[in-house]
Amino acid sequence: MEEISVIKNGAVITPFKMIKNGVVVFRDGRIITVGQEKDVETPKEAKVIDASSGIVAPGFFDIHVHGSKGSDVMDASYEAINKLAKFEASHGTTAFLATTISASQNDLLNAAKTVNVSMKKGTDGAEVLGAHLEGPYINPKKCGGQDSKYIRPPSLDEFREILKVSNYAVRLVTLAPEVDGAKKLIVELRNFGITASIGHSNATYSEVVDAIKHGISHATHTFNRMRGFDHREPGVVGVVLIHDELTAELICDYVHVHPAAMKLLTKVKGPSGVVLVTDAIRAAGMPDGKYKLGKRNVIVKNGVSRLESGGLAGSTLTMDKAVRNMVNLVGASLQEAVMMATINPAKVVGVDDRKGSLEHGKDADFVILDRELNVCSTIVRGKMVHRKTINE
Repeated sequence: MEEISVIKNGAVITPFKMIKNGVVVFRDGRIITVGQEKDVETPKEAKVIDASSGIVAPGFFDIHVHGSKGSDVMDASYEAINKLAKFEASHGTTAFLATTISASQNDLLNAAKTVNVSMKKGTDGAEVLGAHLEGPYINPKKCGGQDSKYIRPPSLDEFREILKVSNYAVRLVTLAPEVDGAKKLIVELRNFGITASIGHSNATYSEVVDAIKHGISHATHTFNRMRGFDHREPGVVGVVLIHDELTAELICDYVHVHPAAMKLLTKVKGPSGVVLVTDAIRAAGMPDGKYKLGKRNVIVKNGVSRLESGGLAGSTLTMDKAVRNMVNLVGASLQEAVMMATINPAKVVGVDDRKGSLEHGKDADFVILDRELNVCSTIVRGKMVHRKTINE
């Protein structure tokens, strides 16, 4: 049996209020008690983790991340995913979905197999909770950083093959509902309990509303690479804004989306309707320079990743920075920003029974932040996987 541990001397965010002088007690990778120190009896044998007057929050959950530190999920190697997992943990993320891009079927199968291997083997950082297939069933007119040569209509046989080799670890699929065969795939995803997300789509308002009836429930990187709003044709953005059935991803890096648009989205959807994601690629955590996204060249300058044509291609964002941006630049409360980075994504892919909030019985996944919201420590299932050093 693992030793019992307690985090104390900090403010604790539990769904979703701030508990001053809070404590969290956990054992065997699960939370036992959360509350104010004066109300919680701490076992004498408990190992004490000092939050140093910081903030104890649920670990972040990134449901849309491709890579970091020179590695990418499409490298289809355990080493690449483990490197990503360690980088994610260093920025407060305790769980993530390994995200693919439009590619050949063989490359997607290899990536899916590797996700399965990584889940079984475990990582030295954030936990891999499954795969997010971003494409290849998207609209080439809205391909963005995706390679149009690999974009194709949905095939149930092809998807089932990917699902099988992943050991049914696919949790999220980004697709364009207006392309031929998409409705059948949306129904298939619903039958398997997989979240269908609209993204890289040129759908009309009515086409998106129809897709919701078939099972679409999420929107991939809202505003980016989707038909925009017009007062006569509200498009994909119009549906995302006014339909509560859809949760909305947001890349909060102040590059992908204008601050006013971010404020509009959060005001209309409310804190429970927005999901912070990074959409980070292998250039995250790396210096400016040339990188690859799939087989396409990407140039990173001042931390912004673009195709050689100039279009945006993923990001170098981290989840802790996204949370800080929501608080410091968009004006969300810390509790609201944490909600967008934790329980909201957990609900999107149906793991909120064990992830996303500090409650009795849930996984002991924590990030300890200082008062400037920088990451001090990250704990995954009760195990310390990152601790800030003096030189960081």
